[in-house]
Amino acid sequence: MTATAALPTHHSNTTATAGAARRGSFHRAAATVRAPHEAIPRADVAMIPQTLLGGDESILFAIKPSLWFVFFDSAVWLVGCLVAILCGSWIARVTPSMTEPQVMSAVLTVAGIRVGIALLRWVSRFYVLTNRRMMRIRGVFKADVFECPLVNIRNTVVTHGFPEALANLGTLHFIISESGEFRAAWRNLPHPHDVHAEVRKAIRRAIDCQPHL
Repeated sequence: MTATAALPTHHSNTTATAGAARRGSFHRAAATVRAPHEAIPRADVAMIPQTLLGGDESILFAIKPSLWFVFFDSAVWLVGCLVAILCGSWIARVTPSMTEPQVMSAVLTVAGIRVGIALLRWVSRFYVLTNRRMMRIRGVFKADVFECPLVNIRNTVVTHGFPEALANLGTLHFIISESGEFRAAWRNLPHPHDVHAEVRKAIRRAIDCQPHL
């Protein structure tokens, strides 16, 4: 299941008519997106490095993925550990140096470490919208920042994978290239359509503020 609304292609403005046409197109597209409400959980803006912001830039909101991110990020490892637990007696037989309790203990330790890593990845992940850019910040030991000016975003798409749909979550994709290829995503969002609506409003304002001749 997907939700999408087209954005106008952004180029340098050459005439007032072209700029007005782009803005008008965006207003019509944005009208199909329902208004956001205040239930969107907000992250602590103070945790966002201020060095990432320009002089006249302000944060509109900063959010984190749902805590379900920890489970989704660890899912493959957890399934593998579950299989190892179910096969614990067989592993102990083919590994004479380990007893079945030792196998169980080792598997649970691996599962705990992987969940801990996923939790650290969740703690360090932020999705930030400013009046000029969208940003995805991640990285446990070193910040990995993907950023894009709002006026360069050509489309936005909300998708719901099967696990996300069960948890009432979604992923907001940002299409930046002419080919329509997804270049960035805010994953495991609670209230994804409300977030989508706020992002589109910010893009519309950014387009309206662009100088035109």
